[in-house]
Amino acid sequence: MYFAREVIAGIPCVVGYVKKFRWRWLATQLNTFVIIGEVDGTIQPLMMRNFSKACYQYAIANNRGWPRGIQSGIGSVAILIGDEITQEAAAYCMASPEMHFSAFEIPVAYLKKYKQPVKYTGTQVWGGIYFPYFSALISELVEKLVQYQPSSTPPPLPPLGERQ
Repeated sequence: MYFAREVIAGIPCVVGYVKKFRWRWLATQLNTFVIIGEVDGTIQPLMMRNFSKACYQYAIANNRGWPRGIQSGIGSVAILIGDEITQEAAAYCMASPEMHFSAFEIPVAYLKKYKQPVKYTGTQVWGGIYFPYFSALISELVEKLVQYQPSSTPPPLPPLGERQ
């Protein structure tokens, strides 16, 4: 995996890049960008959306390899680390990822205070052959983050209508 340091959406980030080819993906190549940034405090909805979109644009702009769509796809896994998350930002991360042509934009929040990820856990129809790979990759990264973060018990997410 290739690593770099970048500032994306105004947030200092570590960028990882890996290129995989699998026959079970119908003989396609997937170029995956994993971008991890950290903010102080609570992850807000607009912050999460902007970070995810900026990471996706970074992945598209920095993709090297076969042209997108010709037996090739791009994955952008945007992991934003914060202390807590609003209900709206959590709903954004847990919703079905936005569809793009031959590309995937996967937002993930990691709550360092609780060692807990907030992510999509469903079965995606569009590009579903890749989601077991994305899920395993995210789980592996979260496991590594857990090893380096303090822990306490997470409170339940506030109801959608309430704001702090």
